[in-house]
Amino acid sequence: MFNPLRCLVLAALLASGAAAAADPAKVLHAYFEAPETGFDPAAYSDRYSLDVTSNIYETLLGYDYLARPQKLVPLAAEALPQIDENGKRFTFRIRQGIYFTPDAAFGGKPRELTAQDFVYSLQRLVDPTGKAPWDFMLKGKVIGLDEKIDAAKKSGKFNYDQPIDGLRAIDRYTLQIRLKKTDYNLPNILAAPATAAVAREVVQQYGADFDAHPVGTGPYVLKEWKRATRIVLQANPQFRGASYSPAPGAQGVDAEVARQLAGKSLPRIGTIDIRIIESAQGSFLAFESGELDVLQGLGAEFTRIVAPGGKLGAAYVKRGVRYFREPEADLTYLQFNMDNPVLGGYAPEKIALRRAIAMSLNQAKAIAVIGNNQALAAQSPIAPGITGYDSGFKNVLGSYSPARANALLDRFGYRDRDGDGWRQLPDGKPLAITYTTQTGGDRRDYEEFLVKSLKAIGIKLDIRKMPFSELVKTRQSGQYQFAGAAWGADYPDAENFMQLLYGPNAGPGNESRFRSKEFDRLYEDIATSPDSPARNAKLRQMSRIVAAYAPWIVNSHRIRTSLAQPWISGYKPHPDNMPHYLYLDIDPAIKAAAARH
Repeated sequence: MFNPLRCLVLAALLASGAAAAADPAKVLHAYFEAPETGFDPAAYSDRYSLDVTSNIYETLLGYDYLARPQKLVPLAAEALPQIDENGKRFTFRIRQGIYFTPDAAFGGKPRELTAQDFVYSLQRLVDPTGKAPWDFMLKGKVIGLDEKIDAAKKSGKFNYDQPIDGLRAIDRYTLQIRLKKTDYNLPNILAAPATAAVAREVVQQYGADFDAHPVGTGPYVLKEWKRATRIVLQANPQFRGASYSPAPGAQGVDAEVARQLAGKSLPRIGTIDIRIIESAQGSFLAFESGELDVLQGLGAEFTRIVAPGGKLGAAYVKRGVRYFREPEADLTYLQFNMDNPVLGGYAPEKIALRRAIAMSLNQAKAIAVIGNNQALAAQSPIAPGITGYDSGFKNVLGSYSPARANALLDRFGYRDRDGDGWRQLPDGKPLAITYTTQTGGDRRDYEEFLVKSLKAIGIKLDIRKMPFSELVKTRQSGQYQFAGAAWGADYPDAENFMQLLYGPNAGPGNESRFRSKEFDRLYEDIATSPDSPARNAKLRQMSRIVAAYAPWIVNSHRIRTSLAQPWISGYKPHPDNMPHYLYLDIDPAIKAAAARH
């Protein structure tokens, strides 16, 4: 059993409350590099929507802000869970005195968070009548939950009121989760933003418009939203207040940031003003002019200006700008729709086509020239810093070889039969491939790289563009042939990446719709196994299966370069990639002095 005193680590209750800590005169100016979709934590998986919901809603557990590697700590729970039955029963005690902000759904009053809110919210992740892309987190694991899912598929309605043995509120503040199989990874899952508690009354009050009316218990509330343009968050006056001290046993803590946070009641900043700036040049110039307080993703093309040779330039040092450069726990990849009649399928000629496309891409050149070396070459679906990552694994399709690609296509019947310079399918029909990507941003160089690479092996590539939110929907619904994607860790374990290729998740989770019985069997094994050499061997085999069938072309693990203005304190990029506004502060005197110069 875990020591309940750990509940003091992350969010100690403060008598003063959040309203006294957050200064309404302080406004943090931030940005997103792509538009958000909506603010229902169970409904959306795009990073920008989660960036907002992670500051409005709260999960049972979280991660120590400064610990590297990541370390679980209690959030809405009083302590880390009591784990029994060899990792099949988890008991959480919900912290008392946490309140949802006042809303019409509660008669205009606040309402206390209870264990039943988590029972309801976790079930929303697997409701087949909804649009949640997160069912992989609990499906096939919780006792009685799969039966409810099957019943909902037949009836067209999910029965939230039907009790199940695996997910129960024992009393007002005690939540118990019972699993079919041992899974010590469940606490990590329950720190993911999608598992945050929402109030059933609010969901029912606003219906289809719920994602525009987030009502949570976290440090901020939504004050204003102009879709794809501007999001304004305001410090939650109902928030109980928090403080920070490193968790017992935490490693890699940034001593300077810890000093800045010591003894402070949080949050400090009254308003977070987020603008959508899709141009890397636009965000860079906004930071240069002081219009942005934090630049959490410096465009690769500007790193030569700010930090030549990976070292912050003298002019920026003189200004007091803080510089952060570290690999992200993420993966960028190209994915094929395995249900597409041209690129999908498991016949030898279909696999050959995907492999040839993979071999036509000079990934090292793309990283060095287009990405300005702001990434590490990926070899497998698993990111660095994640349990199960193998730095020694090498992808057999990682070698750039147009000659081998052309030979492979010739062998399997993809030939230029009419002499126009473009290959046809083995049956003589046109070979037409469309790459679906998002509008905005500076992606022209990468798009040209793809077009030229495929041209070198006789394949014509068309580019189809759409807004980011539409791109996500298009990929999840399978209405594409070939598309780029990226995945940042929801929790620091290989399962979170491999679930993207698990057959039963085909659809919103497994966007490539890859199905392999061998891969699925291995996934089911690793999903219930603790970290071990045997588990890592299975993960390597899964990576080899992905390379063999090529539903994905793994590209890179991005290196994120972030900048903070000299008047910002408490800032430290976190491996979960969420913006932890709770910890940031602004020094008005330093900002005023900078403006004078």
